[in-house]
Amino acid sequence: MSKLSEYLCTERVVARLENADLSLDGLRLTHGCHFYVDSRKELNIQNMAAPKRANFTVKCSTLLATTGSPGAKDYDMIAKGMKAHSDLRDQGGRAIFDFLERREGGRKITFRFSDCYVRDSLRSLKDRTSKFAMIDVDTIGRLSTPKQILFYTRAVMSQRSNFPMFILPWSAERSGPWRGVKRSWLSAAERLSKLLDQDYLLEPMVDAETDEVSRVKVKIVRKVSAWEPEKLFPRQADQAVCTVISGKARSLSKSGLQERRKWTRADRP
Repeated sequence: MSKLSEYLCTERVVARLENADLSLDGLRLTHGCHFYVDSRKELNIQNMAAPKRANFTVKCSTLLATTGSPGAKDYDMIAKGMKAHSDLRDQGGRAIFDFLERREGGRKITFRFSDCYVRDSLRSLKDRTSKFAMIDVDTIGRLSTPKQILFYTRAVMSQRSNFPMFILPWSAERSGPWRGVKRSWLSAAERLSKLLDQDYLLEPMVDAETDEVSRVKVKIVRKVSAWEPEKLFPRQADQAVCTVISGKARSLSKSGLQERRKWTRADRP
């Protein structure tokens, strides 16, 4: 049973938000608006798409209490979030909102998700095997960087699997080489390790032609692990494998990696 602070977010929506490269407040605003529509019985997100294209209105104070920083009292999150979405449209990105406007002296916001976003948010009867995340907006409000939110959504989407793993939502083309962003992603993993009570194994995958990291595999390790010996830790790695245990990251040496080959947990055999 889901919590009252959760809503279902499809993998297509998660991927759309990752590709939008939004700021922290841009992500908070999106999740806050989506949760608002999902949590109100009288509202239906499908009505925002063609042919109805209905606009919905919410108090800014409601959004601030939903995904803003705990205790926040000003509307900076709203203003900065709207600016992030305006910039996305100006840069020719795939818009999340087709309409987004403050009204009544800035106390309320009227919005309409784009047709594409609405379609991405729906799960059909034929789509029941697709991945989704139960997003807790209380957790969104406690996260302080875009990377933390993106890591969180992938982690909760994958955690129901017996052997949970996901590909880090990073690409060298968009964000620069792995060595330049590694520390910030490890910081995000440390934060989520504490919040979700999970350990992580981050395994960089190197492109054979360029010798550069092309993607990073993240394996989730719960306290009661289903990982089998020689399945969790790789046999070898061209780039340092990192563990995040109880909120603390470390890089493994080649000898340290070999010592852990048969481990089924990140912290011990």
